[in-house]
Amino acid sequence: MIDSEDAMACASFSKAFEGNMNALGMPIPTSLFGTAQTATGTLTAILAGFRTLGPGTTVAELIGATTGLEMLGVADTFLASAYAGVVIGSLILASETSTVGSSTAVSVQSSVRNWSFSHRVQIPASMHVFLARNPEVMDANSPRRPSFGFRYRTRSAARKEIA
Repeated sequence: MIDSEDAMACASFSKAFEGNMNALGMPIPTSLFGTAQTATGTLTAILAGFRTLGPGTTVAELIGATTGLEMLGVADTFLASAYAGVVIGSLILASETSTVGSSTAVSVQSSVRNWSFSHRVQIPASMHVFLARNPEVMDANSPRRPSFGFRYRTRSAARKEIA
């Protein structure tokens, strides 16, 4: 049985996670990201596929090469690195929001390292670089934030047209 404090933390996490994903223009299948546990499990599966296929892969290619990520079909036109980066940033912000009530990250790199260590999720070096180059993933005040989803959808769609 879930007590009311756990239920509030779950609702707070879900709202913060979904809010960050939506602010960045990324679709979110709630069944894969509804709680901190399911979101962390989904991220682990995304990163496993990402390590196998490489940084230039799309979410559609990731879905085809793995099992359990079929619900990510709503995001199939995005680069997997961008989607994974937003999931990582959203997990960190939502975890901080649901536990301390603040979504301000002191530094992207230290936040990613601390979250990765405390949740025992290995974040590839390429994801650290991606997040450092795209601070808007974790910075609600970044002027680049509203165009993030468009920029990474456009790149992967153009890549498909060339192929």
